[in-house]
Amino acid sequence: MRRLARQRGSARSQWLVFVVVGAMSAGAALWLNRPPSAHDASALHATNAANSAQPVLASGKNVAADASMAGALPASLDGSSPPHLPTDGHGHLARTRAVRDFFDYFLTAQNEIPAATLDALVRRQIAAQLDGTPAVDEAVSVWQRYNTYRTALDQLPQTSPIPSPSGAKLDFDALQLSLDQRDALGARLMGEWNEPFFGAESQRQHTDLARLRIASDGSLSAAEKDARLATLDAALPPETRAAHERERQQQAALDAISQAQKQGGSLDTMRAQITQTLGPEAAQRVVQMQQADDAWQARYADYSSQRAQIDKQDVPPQQRDAQIAQLRQQFFANPSDAMRAASLDRGSGSAH
Repeated sequence: MRRLARQRGSARSQWLVFVVVGAMSAGAALWLNRPPSAHDASALHATNAANSAQPVLASGKNVAADASMAGALPASLDGSSPPHLPTDGHGHLARTRAVRDFFDYFLTAQNEIPAATLDALVRRQIAAQLDGTPAVDEAVSVWQRYNTYRTALDQLPQTSPIPSPSGAKLDFDALQLSLDQRDALGARLMGEWNEPFFGAESQRQHTDLARLRIASDGSLSAAEKDARLATLDAALPPETRAAHERERQQQAALDAISQAQKQGGSLDTMRAQITQTLGPEAAQRVVQMQQADDAWQARYADYSSQRAQIDKQDVPPQQRDAQIAQLRQQFFANPSDAMRAASLDRGSGSAH
């Protein structure tokens, strides 16, 4: 139970950071250009929801197409909408990172369905969004190239950026070779799409490796390291520096919120602590979120107490499950709240 409570607290802290600071774009770098796994789906869905309010340059059939295809989505994607494929205004596929985001959205479900089914799903969604334009064939071609790239990527030697538990130092030369191999693979297999898909990400990874080399150089003093890091940062494009700043803000927010929660105390104490780091507006949002979550947890505790009484009854499993489902509906009329409660039930070993 303590472990479950820690997991809940960690998830709550991360969600608070998401609300306070704002989610980073779906194009946030994954080390070594790996497409997202099923565990990354929720982050992509949250970003897609935020992006859906932004104007897009796409066919007028998109909304209807999304609705008509919703039933065909795998379970982990059900209830969400695929990102829109951008066009250039003349019916051709726009050469932007958004195209990879579209493919990566579906790749989060690659462990749920056969590869052939996933391929057919992506092709249907491409046709639904771009029907009647040259962009259909262009998108299918890029999808095929991306799959070829991912297959070849899996054949390359795996190099982890994380030091081993034994304390062995990072092999910077091996990491550099790994990045160079991936760059060469992308240039060869993705062609003109390599830069839109991986350009900014690759540059960031090379920069991160350079920062690691500087930070690990024992021949440099602290002042010399700071000077070299500053020079490295100054050479970065503005958008990359902005991404680093967003990361710094997110980490600061996470640290501040986690520290405030660890110390406990009243909401006013939490507000005061977070105000010092993030400002009064952010602190107010955190407190409001905390109040809402505390109220929800109290409701769940009452529900759990009554559910436990049902569990003690000597009734057939089907009847017991029906009673618990009815009880859950009474406490959590909102479907998402009911799903959250059911998930916590499963986590505590009381799934019905």
